[in-house]
Amino acid sequence: MPSGSSAAIRSAVSQALAPEKRRLIVTAAAREAMQKAEEAYRAETGRAPQHDTIVDGRPNASLAQLDPDHGEVVFRFARTNDALAWIYDQIVTHSPRLTGRYAASHILLADGQEADPKNPPPAERYVFMSLAPYARKIEEGQGSVGPEGVYQAVAVLAASRFGNSVHVGFGYESPLLDYIAGAHGRGARALLRQQPVRVAGMKLERATRVPVITVTLH
Repeated sequence: MPSGSSAAIRSAVSQALAPEKRRLIVTAAAREAMQKAEEAYRAETGRAPQHDTIVDGRPNASLAQLDPDHGEVVFRFARTNDALAWIYDQIVTHSPRLTGRYAASHILLADGQEADPKNPPPAERYVFMSLAPYARKIEEGQGSVGPEGVYQAVAVLAASRFGNSVHVGFGYESPLLDYIAGAHGRGARALLRQQPVRVAGMKLERATRVPVITVTLH
């Protein structure tokens, strides 16, 4: 093989593997995915979508800033905002109203920070919860609400309404502590009993759990 051809092949391979070339390939794929999502949104809602572009965790960043090897691009369409606003309204609407305190106790956390449900910031995970001390009792039917409570019923309705755009889940989480894993097996539990601070933390986490609705992108 002539040396010129060998050099051309090496140059082509080098260019194909260059960071900028990889970035172009990845961003082209991201734009194609965005176009498909826009078409699906327009077909569903009948209107042009508005969206935020989140590049490597940075809101409203340029695709040119994408890490070509380990980067991530998220297009957060306004459908997410629609879902969050709708969920909040439904939680408030279906709240029992003896004093009005429970209806006013609901908050939205965006990646752990309290946010406005009607104008939420870009985030990977949204969590609705009530800060009322009796929120769990209401959810478990120990009040005037039905056996499905408030949060579980709204989560089911939201999943049916927005399930093709976002993932909606229901569960219990502590507003004070993140989940603290326990121990499995007799030996592990024996060692755990020697860590009173950890045991106390686990008990507090379990005791302070309240019903939550989680919203994440697919």
